[in-house]
Amino acid sequence: MRTSGYGLSVLLLCSSVQATLDIAQVPLYLGTRAEPNIMFSLDDSGSMHFELMPEGLIENSARYVYPRVDNVYGSEDYDNRTVTFTSNSNRNAYTRSSNNNKLYYNPLQSYRPWAKADGTLMANASISCAPHNPFNTAAGCRDLTKNNRSRSLRYYTGFSSSDYNDDETFWPAVYFAYKGSGDVKKVGSYTRVEIKSGSTYGGRPNRSDCKSAPVCTYDEEIQNFANWYTYYRSRILAARAGVGRAFASQGQAIRVGFATINASGSVIRGVAPFSGTDRSAFFSDLYSRDIPASGTPLRTSLKDVGEYFSRTDNKGPWAASAGSTLPHLTCRQSYNILMTDGYWNGDTPSVGDQDKDGYSNTLADVAYRYWKTDLRTDLADKVPTSTVDPANWQHLVNFTVGLGVNGSLNPASGTPSSWPNPHDPDDKEYKNPTYIPEYKIDDLWHAALNSKGSFFSAADPDTFAAALSSTLAQIAARNSSASSVTANATRLDSNTHIYQARYNSGDWSGQLVSIPLNSDGSLGTMAWDAATLIPAHSARTIFTRQNGVGIPFTWADLDNTNRALFNISGDNQGESRVAYLRGDRSREQSNGGLFRSRSDLLGDIINSDPVYVGVRDYGYASATGLNQTERDSYQTFLGSPAISRRTPMLYVGANDGMLHGFRVANGVEKLAYIPASLLGELSLLTKPDYSHRYYVDGTPKVGDAYLGSSWKTVLLGSTGAGGKAVFAIDVTAPDNFSADKMLWEFTNTEMGVALAAPTLVRVKSGSKWVALVANGYNSTSQTARLFVLDLATGAVIRELDTQVGSASEPNGLSSPLPVDEDGDRVADYVYAGDLQGNLWKFDLTDNNSAQWGSAFKTGNKPKPLFQACNGTCSVSTRQPITMRPLAIRHPKGGIMVLMGTGSYFTNDDKLLPATPRLEAVYGIWDTGAGVSSSQLLQQSITHEYPANGTSIRFNVRVVSSKAVNYTSQKGWYLILKSPGLSKGVGERAVSEMLFRNKRLIFNTLIPSADACDFGGRSWLMELDPVSGARLTYSVFDVNGDGAVNDDDYVGIKDDAGNDVKVPVSGKQFDELTTTPSVVEDADMERKYISGSSGNISVTLEEGAGDLGGRQSWLQLD
Repeated sequence: MRTSGYGLSVLLLCSSVQATLDIAQVPLYLGTRAEPNIMFSLDDSGSMHFELMPEGLIENSARYVYPRVDNVYGSEDYDNRTVTFTSNSNRNAYTRSSNNNKLYYNPLQSYRPWAKADGTLMANASISCAPHNPFNTAAGCRDLTKNNRSRSLRYYTGFSSSDYNDDETFWPAVYFAYKGSGDVKKVGSYTRVEIKSGSTYGGRPNRSDCKSAPVCTYDEEIQNFANWYTYYRSRILAARAGVGRAFASQGQAIRVGFATINASGSVIRGVAPFSGTDRSAFFSDLYSRDIPASGTPLRTSLKDVGEYFSRTDNKGPWAASAGSTLPHLTCRQSYNILMTDGYWNGDTPSVGDQDKDGYSNTLADVAYRYWKTDLRTDLADKVPTSTVDPANWQHLVNFTVGLGVNGSLNPASGTPSSWPNPHDPDDKEYKNPTYIPEYKIDDLWHAALNSKGSFFSAADPDTFAAALSSTLAQIAARNSSASSVTANATRLDSNTHIYQARYNSGDWSGQLVSIPLNSDGSLGTMAWDAATLIPAHSARTIFTRQNGVGIPFTWADLDNTNRALFNISGDNQGESRVAYLRGDRSREQSNGGLFRSRSDLLGDIINSDPVYVGVRDYGYASATGLNQTERDSYQTFLGSPAISRRTPMLYVGANDGMLHGFRVANGVEKLAYIPASLLGELSLLTKPDYSHRYYVDGTPKVGDAYLGSSWKTVLLGSTGAGGKAVFAIDVTAPDNFSADKMLWEFTNTEMGVALAAPTLVRVKSGSKWVALVANGYNSTSQTARLFVLDLATGAVIRELDTQVGSASEPNGLSSPLPVDEDGDRVADYVYAGDLQGNLWKFDLTDNNSAQWGSAFKTGNKPKPLFQACNGTCSVSTRQPITMRPLAIRHPKGGIMVLMGTGSYFTNDDKLLPATPRLEAVYGIWDTGAGVSSSQLLQQSITHEYPANGTSIRFNVRVVSSKAVNYTSQKGWYLILKSPGLSKGVGERAVSEMLFRNKRLIFNTLIPSADACDFGGRSWLMELDPVSGARLTYSVFDVNGDGAVNDDDYVGIKDDAGNDVKVPVSGKQFDELTTTPSVVEDADMERKYISGSSGNISVTLEEGAGDLGGRQSWLQLD
């Protein structure tokens, strides 16, 4: 049994020159983002001219429902054969009803113009001159407001060969509504509707273009019809509408190319970043390419695309950009989206029977060839893998989409054991007497499966657009995710849960999931995912602040100044944007609107760790530093039903602009708060080409405080990398949130980007409860400062300036650690690091706050307790301190301050120089005097061993075991460098440390030097905090036998050359990890560690043994 021997009461109540730092707005461990390649292959066969769908509606080659003009889709046309407009014609009713012809005008649907590259829409079609083709206005237009008379052409009147050549006069704005019963081929089963002035049109409940839906005015109805005629009337028009809508909703994190199946070589435009002129060019190609009256050579086209993805030159798909000489990325994923309205034909691609199903040269064979073949044998195989696609070599995945076609097999019934022969009877290679055309659609599905993609069959244009959006979402979902984790308890029982925050970097959506722990500490089945449980937008409780007070975040409650923030360029969409941000999805592009489509309403959660808030006793009832009223009332506060039965909550910040509060029991959101300082940035979230940035990215801190005349539970939140603000919320009663509980929001010219975590404490001066706020980075003066704020009001009590930092050498204070030296639960000192390696100690012991300041000074100039440098201090050797320090009592008296060095939040931090600066972990003994590096003992990493599958189940390292002579020395340091290396590899310590069972526990991270190595590596280290040496006993289950004992030692040679067995000091992870969440039982403890891959790993270690007492004042909260 081992117990804590030195528990200092640390008041962490919950757990010309470079002018500014380039603070990253995406996770650095995503590295050089390898945006996926997406080739879109458009079916430009002649059948795309047709105005009827599905194919079975076409009889006697009558392909049109309106008289065709010449060259409407290019220089080639089909015969001008049109279904008659005669009002009593059965065929007229049958083909001009959306019940049968899925292309024809559907009065229940809103038809919007095509999307432009920037996500806005083209102009509504003119009702008196509706273009036949919006990108070929030279082809003419149709007046939909009067009778039309056609020139002499062939009309078809029946379901056989009945036709005639003549002129016809017809009302063009017409449709037939099926009555719901009767023979669909009889005109009597329909109501004929002419759209004419003076009428209104009911029965349209979902028409977003009608202000008084379900009733539409004539103007609304005729405009909708005109938009349908111009933008959706034919297969190619409807396809372009759907493709444009799907791609306009994509951000810039993809590379897109364009191909058509009939073009020579198929590929029209190679893949390029989906931004700027390249984005515009894609839309121009999509909307303007000629559609010849040709066949459907899908197999040859797919082979052409596969050959394009096999290119090795700098103009191919693997280059950073066309012609770029930068190294080709080995981890780029490549996709082809192949859409078609028909059955393949044309030349045989001669690829053979690639998938060994007995049929050669099928579309599935072509797809399989370019999936199974390493398309770039000269590149390392580093394409990300998944359960869906295990291939790590450069390959091509196909998503296939059928428009108005279905196969003989139903994908909903699962993958068949065998596939039908798709070759037709005229095929030279196969004489297939049992052929039916649907077999070729089965082959389209087979092609997708062979290449680990998906197949969609869309019966109508709306489903087609949704299918394409789903396809792009699937591609985005194959990008990486990452997470953080917390627990609702430190000791394992039947109600212990792990809560994991995750995100998807493909579409920047987030998750917060609850995972119960089994009795053996293993992970159970997910209980809920908060992302799927967000209430309806009208029912959500969302607040912000305005003019110094909390208000509901609704359009009605915003004043004109704030409303203007949501009307981008005066577009009068402000109210709709506010509704979108509240969760209204009706105006997303996937629903025909203007705004960015979302897979879920919860935004990405990246650097904000979820914080569990239930019932907790902070010990204030016996705190001698508090007055009698505070002590007595605290016990009453804890015993009140409002607190003892308080609804447990999880609070976490997300990059949808909100701090969220979720009920622990079911994951339902109870609260969201939008910092007022971010209101002007929220509209960016609605842009279809949204580029990720942080919003509410800081981890909240929660504690109890006596404010006014009562105890409150207060949450301190921050914008993190998303802004320069800290805010306070009264979370005492989570079942009764109201606007007045949004206490205050703090900004200041000397407040930088709020990456440092705030905390709340009691101080001596004025018996005040205060918020300690480090100023962070990129403040006006660029010096490191500590703000002490009145917790009740947010007013500044003191601003403590270190006077270190300048525009040429930017600085800022990192997360502060308040320390209670005499155990009265009142803050005495505050430790905090800065970017120049200084460890500051602020003295708050005086009853007069005017006397607060740096504990050490040279004259009137503040002086740090210690400065961390790799050798002699200079601009290049100073080691930044960005983590919050850890403090314990030293056995000889005084305070032991522990911290690591390194930075991992600027874009420069992901770039490893040829010789990276060495970082270190320090233990500084504060005895009331400054400390220099010459007074420290150096420990080192002496050995590292790889896993061998038996006695060592994971990579381990061993630290030296030197003893610190505290008669002459003032602490220790451990250089973060692997043994045997001549230089460092960028290892650093930036995550919060833990102190448990007399052990110092911390993570280090090593970013990958390879842009295609996602994340990097980490080490979980456990050392003696007083000496920095390795422990004298094993804590890791190195051999994986479920026990921690002497069998978990490794052999080394000691300084004398003797073979000895020693415990290991660290365990390696093949991903970036942060501070673990610790749960223990009577004998063992488990560290739940969430990393950059999104997985949760469980590390089994030796526990405290007796479960007695508080293990550490820095316990995760």
